[in-house]
Amino acid sequence: MYLRNGRVGIFDLSNMDSSEEELVEASTLEGISAVNVSKQLLDRHGPESLVLATGPLTASFAPASCCGFIRTGGASPKIAPVLGFAAVELKLSGFDFLVVKGKAEEPGYLWVRDGIVEFSESEEMRSMNSWARTDRVRADQGDSKIQVIAAGPWGDAGSPASQLVNCYWGGEDKVGMAAEFGRMGMLAAAFRGMGELELAEPEGHFDEALLLMREQIARLGDNKGLASYFEGATRKDLEVLVHRHIGCYGCPFPCRTYVKIDEDPSELRLESREPGYLHYDVPALEKAFEIGLDARAATVLLRDCAKAGVEPVAAMQGMERAGKLAGGFAPSQSGTTVEHLPSAGAKNFERALSKDDDYLAALGLGLCPRYWSKAGWDMMSIAPFAESTFGWKRD
Repeated sequence: MYLRNGRVGIFDLSNMDSSEEELVEASTLEGISAVNVSKQLLDRHGPESLVLATGPLTASFAPASCCGFIRTGGASPKIAPVLGFAAVELKLSGFDFLVVKGKAEEPGYLWVRDGIVEFSESEEMRSMNSWARTDRVRADQGDSKIQVIAAGPWGDAGSPASQLVNCYWGGEDKVGMAAEFGRMGMLAAAFRGMGELELAEPEGHFDEALLLMREQIARLGDNKGLASYFEGATRKDLEVLVHRHIGCYGCPFPCRTYVKIDEDPSELRLESREPGYLHYDVPALEKAFEIGLDARAATVLLRDCAKAGVEPVAAMQGMERAGKLAGGFAPSQSGTTVEHLPSAGAKNFERALSKDDDYLAALGLGLCPRYWSKAGWDMMSIAPFAESTFGWKRD
């Protein structure tokens, strides 16, 4: 099975039982779509399960092939993208999909690597914020490159205004997926992959990806990080804080802008007094500027929200309703006030690809919806990968 492991991991938190299923091979883009496969898995294992999915092009040479997602079923289904490098690490761990079921008696984190899925209990982590949880997992396992998707105190408390945080940074979870982690007693999920994936024609796949990437970049012009996607990021008070621009796996046009607020942004030292903050949450920044915060205050707010695991748009809406904007923002670390905040809503990630069908098609293939909305979503531009990647013959 090209560009796939052919394996679905199944983990039951209630009894710590780990098992596997074979991924059925398909010969159409619709058949291999991770969105369709994840729905089938939820139908089979129950809507209360959680599916962590990667697309058929995740970890390929296709532009911005960094995407995976987390999905639930039931009466109120949710789907939240997973970007950066986390989905790639999940796929290289040996699994194309993970189905998580049940509820853990003791809190801890899901640990996935080298074809193994296990649950590491850690009562001590319950008192930690999302940043500390990421640090703890990496310290426990002795690898700073482990990708950690962490809930914070707000997710633990089951708040619809909570958010999962991807290696310190928030912005992908706009549907309260962290509350699903809390429901299952899962404080975080961590991935590290050292596996290899096969292509039908590696050189052909690389050449086609490079050609497409060059064509897209020529159309897109100069990259300015988040400012290339969001006009609000051109503000002078934000520009003076910019340290560098960062892309996810395989992205030729980075949309993530890393800023520093407690030291000179031009410093390039390996050691620093602060970790800075990676801005890519467009709705949150837009809302922060709308309510009158400057770039520094907005960065502090988003950083604190990420640590607490609360979705910042929902938090700011709650602050407006309570008339507390003037007093600054200090998110509850205990989650005791979560019931007073509204849900962040189920908007597509960063409003990329306004058509739901296109958005789900991108997720299903493992392609970042934001980049492809900028480059121009066109299934015909993806079709040439069929033969060199999957061995499908084109008409």
